[in-house]
Amino acid sequence: MDFLIYLLQVHIALSLLFIAYKALSARNTHLVTRRALLLGILLFALTYPLYRLPSVADAMPHTLQFTLPELSIAPAAAAQTPASFNLYRLGAWLYGGIALLLGLRMVIRLLSIVGLRRRGRLYREGAWRIVVCPEPIQPCSFFHWIFLPASMADTPDARATILKHEQAHIRQMHTLDILLGEVVAVLCWMNPLAWLLLKEIRLNLEYLADRAVLADEPEKRAYQYLLLDLALDNRPHASAIPFGHSFLKERIAMINRRASSTRSRYRYLLVLPLCLLLVVGSQSCRQSADHKAANSPATTTETLPQTATLREVPEQEPVFEVAEVMPEFPGGPQALFEFIRDNLKYPQEAIDNQTEGRVILQFVVDKRGKVNNIQVKRSIDPALDRAAIDVVRALPAWKPGMQNGKQVNVRYTLPIVFKLS
Repeated sequence: MDFLIYLLQVHIALSLLFIAYKALSARNTHLVTRRALLLGILLFALTYPLYRLPSVADAMPHTLQFTLPELSIAPAAAAQTPASFNLYRLGAWLYGGIALLLGLRMVIRLLSIVGLRRRGRLYREGAWRIVVCPEPIQPCSFFHWIFLPASMADTPDARATILKHEQAHIRQMHTLDILLGEVVAVLCWMNPLAWLLLKEIRLNLEYLADRAVLADEPEKRAYQYLLLDLALDNRPHASAIPFGHSFLKERIAMINRRASSTRSRYRYLLVLPLCLLLVVGSQSCRQSADHKAANSPATTTETLPQTATLREVPEQEPVFEVAEVMPEFPGGPQALFEFIRDNLKYPQEAIDNQTEGRVILQFVVDKRGKVNNIQVKRSIDPALDRAAIDVVRALPAWKPGMQNGKQVNVRYTLPIVFKLS
């Protein structure tokens, strides 16, 4: 699949699902459901372009189809010479280069956490690893590490509360959510909604940790004052899960919000039809070139021996999927594959666009041994479809198939794999 087309589909899904999430989650307190939906948005957006719905041809039993062995075609060595300037390829390199720089920035930030760990003093309290840092950082956690500022040693009550908050982050494995959100934001760097989605993930994780702290605390006011003190006294460490002042207003509002009704949780099911529409839309785009190639005449850029006259088998004549005696190509199957390899050229347009994949053709060997009714059953790219149709159209006459001692029309399926390397 073309990488830029894949990215476009990821952007579309990410944007539509994030807008749906904001509409459905407004002012409710179903934090666990919200976390599941946010993670689902990330994973679905990354994977749904790869989903493939079964077609009618795929549902047909294999015993009713005769499929030739798959044939792999690679470009000739001469065709792999550097192509001329290609704006499409330039855009791909530019997009990938910026994503790579942002990825390196993320790695550097993660490595800075290791530096923070080395500069601090490590303590163990039961199963928890606590790093006391000399810098005036915000308390934060990363996997099994909890980072605290040295000044917090003078306030044991506040330290115990903050430890409970960070332990909730660790128990619920919030670091994985952050890392996945960061990766998607880097991949979709030009989409502002991807960064807003990352912010929403961070904010919801803070809500969950706050809820864990207040589960056994009847009085919420002291905890809110503690949040204010931390926001004023320390600066956040950008690489770790933030206990940051940027979310202070939202977190205090969530702490004081009335719990939502259980029934309101079911509104999130409205996302499922949108996901289904995205999958169907992706599948339709993938198959549109198939129908175009199947319903329009193919043009060829090279002169091939036109020994097969292109005509349609009359509708009243039966076409067998499997005959008692199958048609035979002159010289046998090996000669058929050699003919296709010798005459099928990888289109330069497809090489320039780095397009590859499997084209599946169907054709009929009629009772005279002529190849007719050529159709594209699965399309990859119009240029690859035309090349495959042209070489099948150029096949010489076969020895016809036989059924009950009579020559009959027989249908074949031919998969051709175009691969650049």
